[in-house]
Amino acid sequence: RGDARAARWREEALFTARRSSRRYEQFHAESEVLIPAVRGALSQREVPLPTLASLVDRSQALTASHLRNTLEETEWLPAAARRLGAVAASAFGAGFGGSVWALVEAGRAREILAEWSRAYAEEYP
Repeated sequence: RGDARAARWREEALFTARRSSRRYEQFHAESEVLIPAVRGALSQREVPLPTLASLVDRSQALTASHLRNTLEETEWLPAAARRLGAVAASAFGAGFGGSVWALVEAGRAREILAEWSRAYAEEYP
């Protein structure tokens, strides 16, 4: 019985160490790479939208894969917004809930919002 407990404790400790390592990788990438790169992109006279989109997509992907604190809906919504033509989209909040934002061209905002809302209602009735 003691051996089983020790084995379970070692397994839990290994899981926690792996999870902590992945959380650190996400934190480092977000803080030291992605945010400074987004700041740099936004500071340019002509914001390079493909670069901005790629950085935001990477942030969203790391949140889902490394933090693992998203819901199905907060993973689906940014991807749906991008499919509908949003320049960039991402979830934010404290995890396991939260909100999603999307950056769209002003002239298409109402159209994309209506289609995004319709698609969401269809996917999550």
